[in-house]
Amino acid sequence: MDTASLIIGLVLTLICAVPLIYIANNQAKNKKKVTEIFNHFRQGKYDFSTKETHYKKIYSLDKTNKGFLFIDLNKENDRASFVDLSEVNSCRIEETSSGNNDDKIIFTFKLKNGNTTTIVLYDLETDKLGKAYWQENEQIAKKWQLIVENTI
Repeated sequence: MDTASLIIGLVLTLICAVPLIYIANNQAKNKKKVTEIFNHFRQGKYDFSTKETHYKKIYSLDKTNKGFLFIDLNKENDRASFVDLSEVNSCRIEETSSGNNDDKIIFTFKLKNGNTTTIVLYDLETDKLGKAYWQENEQIAKKWQLIVENTI
C-alpha cells in the first residue's frame, strides 16, 4: 500500500468517526444531566418510575408519592419543573397562540390553596423545527393530563 492510499484511508476514517464521536459525547452529556436532575428532585422520597421521552422532553411521574417532573433539554436553557400532586386539585392543558410563532402548550395545575402553577410543555418560539412536532406534543400533553388526573 502506498502513502497516498494510506492518507486517503485515514482521512475517510476521520470523516466518518468524528460525527459519531460528537453524537456519542452529546448523548453522554444529556444522560448525565438527566441523572443529575432526577437525583436533585428525588429528595429521598420520590421514585419517578413512570417516564416518557419525546424529542428532548421527559415526562416522569411517581404515582405512590404523587410527584410530577417535566424536563426540557433545550440547547439554550435546560429546565426542570416539579409539582407535588398531593397539593393539586386539578390540571388542564392550555394552548395559547398570538399568531407570530409564539404558540405554546401549557400544563396548568390548580392547587388546593387556590393558586395555580404552570409548566410550559412546548414553546414554538424556542423550537427549532417549527410546528413539526406540534401535533405529537399536543397528543402527549393530553395523554399525560389523563395520567396525572388519575394520580390526583
